[in-house]
Amino acid sequence: MDEQPRPDPNEPSLIDEMRELGSAFSALGRTAFKSGRVVSVEVLRSIRGIVDRAREEIDRIAEKK
Repeated sequence: MDEQPRPDPNEPSLIDEMRELGSAFSALGRTAFKSGRVVSVEVLRSIRGIVDRAREEIDRIAEKK
């Protein structure tokens, strides 16, 4: 019988990491629109570019597995 390795109790779970990611996106939104101030289109495009690059990197990592 093959026994699967037990997760390290000190290592965050996938659910914990997804929550942290959600919190990070929430903080990004709060920062971008702090005090009702709307940032410029250029800043929003820059933020979107960063997020797009992060998505591309995630795709590359997923392809390697």
